[in-house]
Amino acid sequence: MWRSGIPVGAAALVPALTLAACGPGPAERRESRPAGAAAPARTAPPTGAALVGAPGTPAFWGDPVLEDGFDGERVDTSKWLVYHFPNAPVNPRTRAATSVADGTLRLTGGIYGGRDLSGGIASHLNQTHGRWEVRMRAEAGQGYSAVALLWPKAFGDPEYAEIDFAEVIDHTRQSVGMFVHHGPDDVMRQRTVRGDFTRWHTFALDWLPNALTFWIDGRKVWSYRGPLTPERSQMGLALQNDQVCDRGPSFCRNRSTPKWVTMYVDWVRVYRAPR
Repeated sequence: MWRSGIPVGAAALVPALTLAACGPGPAERRESRPAGAAAPARTAPPTGAALVGAPGTPAFWGDPVLEDGFDGERVDTSKWLVYHFPNAPVNPRTRAATSVADGTLRLTGGIYGGRDLSGGIASHLNQTHGRWEVRMRAEAGQGYSAVALLWPKAFGDPEYAEIDFAEVIDHTRQSVGMFVHHGPDDVMRQRTVRGDFTRWHTFALDWLPNALTFWIDGRKVWSYRGPLTPERSQMGLALQNDQVCDRGPSFCRNRSTPKWVTMYVDWVRVYRAPR
């Protein structure tokens, strides 16, 4: 279901593949509360090439056009829009839920001023076709969904489109969904991968003409070739730890939910499509 003008991701999950958990990533400090508030020549990619995440990303992608390791003290607003829609009826968000510490972006769901809110950021860079890489993990906790997705610069103009290449709505974080949405009636295709997504994993999406390829830790987990692939939109990366209570009581925060539930992002890289 589309939520007009606000990137949200999809809801349903179906069984598919199983992924072995990768090793731990960079050391991180678990907070009891949120910290703060606030190119080389390119050739066409060979069929079936193994893509394992920078620095192992194949040379045909060239240099990243957007790269962020979140090494400062706050989100770089020259690269990102920080969400602040605390009164939105769907996925209400506050900028207080977004922080940077210890080289990671932290999007922390919890109770802010008596309201259940979460956070997110969206890239100012929009493009048609390319490659997106995100290294992330999510704390377990009912009521929140950690998502990396592409959202169009202008939703519905020229087409309705959304690509979720990592949506961890499972509150135990033992599965991740991938979704392709298209059209005014929100026709959708999906795939689910099993694994431990409380640990670090690198998710990647290749969007080329009439083709979408989804990767986790260098393993191709889904290749979609079909009519739902967007071909006319400019799209940008959004990173969201969504509050999902609007989907029904079973999705809401409950007594089992920790006070704070954080989605961590170690780094992102975005590449132009090969020419």
